[in-house]
Amino acid sequence: MKRIITLVAAVVMMDFATNSFAQMSVGAGYLHAGDQVTLKGLDAVEVGMNGAYAGVSYNLPISDLIGVTPGLYYSFLYTKDSAFEGALGAKVVEHFVNVPVYFNVGFDISDNARFFVFAGPTVQLGLASTAEGNVGSIKTGKINRYEVGGYSRTNVLLGGGLGLNLGRFQITAGYDHGMFNLDTEDDGTKRIKRYAKAGIAYLF
Repeated sequence: MKRIITLVAAVVMMDFATNSFAQMSVGAGYLHAGDQVTLKGLDAVEVGMNGAYAGVSYNLPISDLIGVTPGLYYSFLYTKDSAFEGALGAKVVEHFVNVPVYFNVGFDISDNARFFVFAGPTVQLGLASTAEGNVGSIKTGKINRYEVGGYSRTNVLLGGGLGLNLGRFQITAGYDHGMFNLDTEDDGTKRIKRYAKAGIAYLF
């Protein structure tokens, strides 16, 4: 048992040594989503949703220029009184978790500033999605879109963006495109999500 503990400790110390420039960050920002729905034989209709995200990431350098950054983020989106789900108006609220794995390439532009670009996939898991329709002042009731709306919880996004490290702070802006059709009904409907985001993080 002591040998096993010693071996594990040695591996952990080696990992810290080889990743001495790895950085953890905690950040938050603004999120905008475009929910594009195409019904069979009709033109696409897109509804914008606004919200925010927050979470953590950990940058692991591969070389002086290249790194990989996995992360875990919670996101919130909403839209109010917009044409949606075939109703005259609707209030839609979504909560989901994103797990990105971004590869980044960057270079120092001064002692305390570094510019970088990043790109990679993100796995998305929906936590909750509700829609409450209305016709004028008449409410049609709230529904769980995952249960009765033919709406998928899971998606894979591909995207990227730009970033700037200024001392202990990091500013980023990016775009992600959903790769899966989120409509689960077999009626020819296609639903694609696209996301634009901008935020700030603190580097530890």
